[in-house]
Amino acid sequence: MELNNTIAKPLYKQLEDQLKEEIDTGKRKAGSRLPTENELSTTYNVSRVTVRKALAGLSELGYLNRKSGKGTFVAEKRIQRNISKGVTGFSEMCRTMGAVPGAKTIKIAIEDPTEKDMELMHITPDKKILVLERIRYADEKPVLLEINRFPESFSFLFGENLNDTSLYDVLQNHNIIFDHSDKTLDIVFASAQESKILGISKGYPLLRIESTIYNTDCSLVQRCKQLCIGDKFKFTI
Repeated sequence: MELNNTIAKPLYKQLEDQLKEEIDTGKRKAGSRLPTENELSTTYNVSRVTVRKALAGLSELGYLNRKSGKGTFVAEKRIQRNISKGVTGFSEMCRTMGAVPGAKTIKIAIEDPTEKDMELMHITPDKKILVLERIRYADEKPVLLEINRFPESFSFLFGENLNDTSLYDVLQNHNIIFDHSDKTLDIVFASAQESKILGISKGYPLLRIESTIYNTDCSLVQRCKQLCIGDKFKFTI
């Protein structure tokens, strides 16, 4: 396959775009090894300098991992997530970047509120809360553990199928729309149970995102804790 040297776009940029398209469309799979610079030079009829510049650009964009002495590999797709005050569902983020979202419910129960629940959700000790825990998947791979805490009025969720479903879509069907959130972020290390759930080693670093999520008039509040496998995400603020 030859690139077009008669147009204004530089050859390295054409090659970068070509390889990016092949990765985006799945022609080159995540984890697969790219041909050598010499092989790419021959395939696309360009110099090694051009190839090197194209690979550098793709590495900077997060499409490639270049490992000294081993070669260049297609990087695992990262979920691009904006962690500003807005509320964006996991499923929507996955679909935006061409990944297939998934979910598996591992717990749904009515429990006593914690002190933090009572403070943030404005409930009294005699009230109960609904706790929903799910594993979230991107292209069938587990990427985060999600623990949601709702007022007991959300008990209608017991009657919903929450596997491979957007929780926010389910809530919108009940005329519940969250509008904004406050978040805190820190690094924690996977417990034995969390490592088993997410398929990672015990002590693996996780990004913990704790959110308090409100509707427009702050009359409904959801608390959410997400334990994210950090190298599966790209965060912006």
